[in-house]
Amino acid sequence: MKDAFLLINCDLGKEQQIVKSLEKLQDVQEIQVTYGAYDIVAKIQTKTEKELNKTIRLKILSLRPVQSVLALKTE
Repeated sequence: MKDAFLLINCDLGKEQQIVKSLEKLQDVQEIQVTYGAYDIVAKIQTKTEKELNKTIRLKILSLRPVQSVLALKTE
């Protein structure tokens, strides 16, 4: 299994919209709204590195209010 923690910045006031979208994704294991440099922290888990990259690029970065994502991949 491949895990990553995503530090997500989004448009002001759009945190709950992003949370609802993330909740619909099968690979998302945990979501927390935060205060500070990042708006949301999400943990994702996939079977392969390729699926992990696909989830981040195609499913999460494509969400409209998302401005940026910093992915912290684990070993």
